Amino acid sequence: MAESLDVLCLSTEPARWAEVKATLGGLPGFAMNLRVADPREGVGDLRHVDLVIVMIGTDPSSGLRLIDHVHRSGAHVLALSHDQNPETLIKAIRAGADDYLAAPASPPELLRVCIKISTLRAYNKPDDAARGEVWVVYGPKGGVGSTTLVANLGVALCAAQRSTALLDLDVYSGDLACFLNLSTNYTLRDVITNFQRLDAVFLRSTMIAHSSGMHLLAAPTPPADQPLLEVSGEQTQAILELLDGMHDVTLVDTPGVPSASTRAALTCADRILLVTELNIPALGSCVRALDWLRAEGVDVATTVDVVVNKHTGRSWEIPAAEAARRLGLPIRALLPRDDAAAWTAINNGLPLHDLRATTPLERAIVDLAQRNPSPADTQSKRTNFLRLFSSAESRP
Repeated sequence: MAESLDVLCLSTEPARWAEVKATLGGLPGFAMNLRVADPREGVGDLRHVDLVIVMIGTDPSSGLRLIDHVHRSGAHVLALSHDQNPETLIKAIRAGADDYLAAPASPPELLRVCIKISTLRAYNKPDDAARGEVWVVYGPKGGVGSTTLVANLGVALCAAQRSTALLDLDVYSGDLACFLNLSTNYTLRDVITNFQRLDAVFLRSTMIAHSSGMHLLAAPTPPADQPLLEVSGEQTQAILELLDGMHDVTLVDTPGVPSASTRAALTCADRILLVTELNIPALGSCVRALDWLRAEGVDVATTVDVVVNKHTGRSWEIPAAEAARRLGLPIRALLPRDDAAAWTAINNGLPLHDLRATTPLERAIVDLAQRNPSPADTQSKRTNFLRLFSSAESRP
């Protein structure tokens, strides 16, 4: 699902513009609405333009005046110049250029500019605009299929036209990228290592796009010669706040280990999908998790959806009604056990949606993507983040 960007190039040299047009048209993840104008004939209406590219010629003075004029409209300005003189760069930035690249600009350079614009556009929503939701998938027993659920629920949300981010907090295995057959250049380790640089643009640059349209911040592969990555509750909260401002839904995969990052994600979640199987160990772990959430002030009745995975309906399973009684919550979904579909998808790095036939497991996960919060839920959703702020400030 490509994102649309309206781009205007101001140039008196058609050959140079054709080169930029070809590069922009090949950038992944974006659908460019491109037009060119001769600045000597006027720049036209800039109110709906996302990016204005100003070509600085051999005489930079006219280009610099044009940058100053365009910048006043509020559009994002990229200056392109063959002039490698540092003084020209400084003058362009002072005139109002948001970015400056030496021509000819490479695809990675132009892609970074487009990602920056996309991120700022998503994050700088009006104060009264609807914010996103944080959904945390948690299987306290471990091995209950949480990562499979996250990967396929993300695809279902994108299919429902909801912009979706995936955050993999499982630093013990970090399998979400593998499940989606994604190769990562950056991971959560890069974000934590450079945490002082954290902002919306930097965070987006560390994420990788999936063909479904969702973006993943992957967990690092556990290193053999280094300690596991430690992510604090405050760092987790800061990352989630940024993702929440950029996407309709931020979907978080967590380990069964109740680490500081897992606890922080659960505490500030708008929706918790508590994943279990119908056996005594798994249900016992869920009971303990619910007790802890209640002690932290989480309203489990409105926030937690119990999801039973690998359900067979056989006699050896604890009945769903008995499980609901033990947990004190209704069962939101019974995901049928389908090892053939699940393992075929995992081993090929595919979501269930990309298998040849729709399966009952996929349909059950798609149903989980449908959630209509009550007005009370919407009104109070930010209190979870505020509670985490308060608990962090109260620590010595």
